Amino acid sequence: MGEKKLEQIAHPFTIYQEFFDNFNSRHTRASYEIDIRHFLTWAYEELSLASYGDLERSHIIKYRNWLQEAGGRSGQPCAPKTVARKLAALSSYSDFLVETSVLEFNPVSSIKRPRRDVVSPTNALSGSQVRELLEAIPKNTPAGILHRALLMMFFTTGLRKSEILNLKFKDYREINEYRVLEFIGKGGKIGQKVLHPECIETLDLYIENMEKLSRKLDREDWLFQPSHNPTNPDRLNKPLNPKTINEIIDNYARKIGLNFKVTPHSARATFIGELLEQGVDIYSVAREVNHSSVKTTQEYDKRKKKLSDSPVFKLKF
Repeated sequence: MGEKKLEQIAHPFTIYQEFFDNFNSRHTRASYEIDIRHFLTWAYEELSLASYGDLERSHIIKYRNWLQEAGGRSGQPCAPKTVARKLAALSSYSDFLVETSVLEFNPVSSIKRPRRDVVSPTNALSGSQVRELLEAIPKNTPAGILHRALLMMFFTTGLRKSEILNLKFKDYREINEYRVLEFIGKGGKIGQKVLHPECIETLDLYIENMEKLSRKLDREDWLFQPSHNPTNPDRLNKPLNPKTINEIIDNYARKIGLNFKVTPHSARATFIGELLEQGVDIYSVAREVNHSSVKTTQEYDKRKKKLSDSPVFKLKF
């Protein structure tokens, strides 16, 4: 295929934008379009298919097998979760094509998908490591005040990176004496998150500092904004770049000498693991982080099972 990504190569298939526009989340729309363009280009380049009517179940099986064998970066196998995600996107798109009479049937619906086991679990931090990381952030600089509020938000809410980056100032409010955030979760669902007192403290400090910098936040402004913009210094009222978040967390992780990869998702894994460690029941934790299945939450459970914890001791016959 050369150096060009599959989804960037031209192909003869019509892309039906109506399908993507139906998703509320900008991230979901982009992700689905990349996955679907990836398949259509592969079908054109590898199988010489030129229309949706040529698609057969055998073609989807070949695509799945190719993903599992050499469809990843540098010809490496794709992770099971990646394969399952791509097939799910393709199946959803095929359902749309059936509804609009472009296809007679969905060729993906009966294709076996790989088990979505966690191949490389996300690295979670201990409570002491989180404290050390937060202490490493400068307290009196505009960038430090932003970073502290941002990382406190990640570690005390368990929100996903996209959910935090898409927050606006109007989403931070008070309800019945509780400070809460209203956010758009996975699948476009609206959620509310009660904030931890320390998170409120760092967030209010950040908001006050923005006012001192003559950048007072209005209702429709992005909550977390960059402290500088090298390409356009006058345009600061914009969301943070997703890559910037990774760089911020990675910088402080290296600063305190952590010898494993720390990402925004590590904060979510830490949040889930800490709640389970403190004895919060797994169903409550699943609801708190908006997992559709408790099985997903179980993947983050790192507690060692002790014989003394057996539920058999709860019996009172």
